[in-house]
Amino acid sequence: MLHVDKVDSLLAEKIQITASGLNKFQCYKFYLKLHYEYGNYHSYCIIQSDEFGNIDLRKSKPIRGTYDEIDEMGLFLSIQPSQEHRYGAYLRNHLANPFYYTLELISESEEVIDRINLIKRWCHPLVSQINIAEPEFHGTIFKPPGPGPFPCIIDVPGATGNLSNGHASVLSASGFLVYTFAYYDYKDLPKKLQDVDVEVFSKHIRFVQSLPYCSGKIGLYGASLGGTIACFLATKHPELSAVVSLNGPEAFYKDTGSMKENGKTMECETYNHKSTTLINGIVKQKDNFLELFNKLKPETSIKWDTISKNIPFRIVSAIDDWLLCGVTNGLNMRNHLQKTGHFVEMDFIFCGHMVFVPYYPFQAFAYNKYVRVSLGFGGDCTISSKTKETLWQRNIEFFKKYLGIPPNVPDYPRKSVIFVPDSAKSKM
Repeated sequence: MLHVDKVDSLLAEKIQITASGLNKFQCYKFYLKLHYEYGNYHSYCIIQSDEFGNIDLRKSKPIRGTYDEIDEMGLFLSIQPSQEHRYGAYLRNHLANPFYYTLELISESEEVIDRINLIKRWCHPLVSQINIAEPEFHGTIFKPPGPGPFPCIIDVPGATGNLSNGHASVLSASGFLVYTFAYYDYKDLPKKLQDVDVEVFSKHIRFVQSLPYCSGKIGLYGASLGGTIACFLATKHPELSAVVSLNGPEAFYKDTGSMKENGKTMECETYNHKSTTLINGIVKQKDNFLELFNKLKPETSIKWDTISKNIPFRIVSAIDDWLLCGVTNGLNMRNHLQKTGHFVEMDFIFCGHMVFVPYYPFQAFAYNKYVRVSLGFGGDCTISSKTKETLWQRNIEFFKKYLGIPPNVPDYPRKSVIFVPDSAKSKM
């Protein structure tokens, strides 16, 4: 009854879902469950079969469901937390483990007619994962098959600072050598962001430059505070070949977004908590950051004029960002770069602040242990998720243009039958 063209696929790959042998002109439910140990995620759509008893999600518009337009990946785009998922919890996958799903076909009488398990892999099976664990130096290399050299992307962590392989693992499937690292709140590293000296980031860049399979063409990718750090590092490393900042604030700020430089606390403007907006218990910080960055002075700003003119930038800003005013912040960064003679590609996207890898479940808000509140990210589930599909490809194309086109990673032997391991199933 159910058919999926690839039950074993990479995370960013699209798959085709169809059903046949059905009663004609009857409604059927497609129910998708993402297995997660701390509470499952799910989505569904109800679609009427055609005159031949067939349904093709590439052609069929849902009568109702968690998405409402024709889209072959609609079930993945609209997947949401189930009731067993803890309020404000965040789906964590720092180790880039595969996602396991169960897809069910259900009749009008609520009978499960067919069921198929699926796997979406964050890391391409032919990509080597090399863990780096030295005193006060921790990272992960994702190396494509072959001797190289390969163009390289460094995934700069954001405000959490610990080792998370998510972005890096998915980027590496495009053929790039990708490196990511931890810089605080991890093993023997500083416990607080404010105790980190920015020199540590340069150490990681120099480490990547020393790798025999790195081509020397290195781009930085950073989201949120990682985007700010990536722009700052461009002032220190004229040899960089490209920078992508995704929802990165235009400057560092006290007290939760600043570090040390040369052993001294950075000069930053201070974040004013008094202008915070609280909506149904969720913090909206947009006005706070507007106020903060309106006070920027040369000594509290990134030194845009010291960045090499040879480094192209791609600035991505979300229109419905609840943390930043995405339009103002993005335009400010673009204007700084254009005034100093840099090439900048600007991309305003229909998302909130939280923009991760394709088909990662939408996150409207989450509890933040560092500030001890639930932070709102903004955005709409299906619209944001759909935007991530095309955004991911545009980011890849930008890196290919300025770092060079990497070799294609060969296909891997794909499983035809998937079993969901107990470790992936919900314990809730």
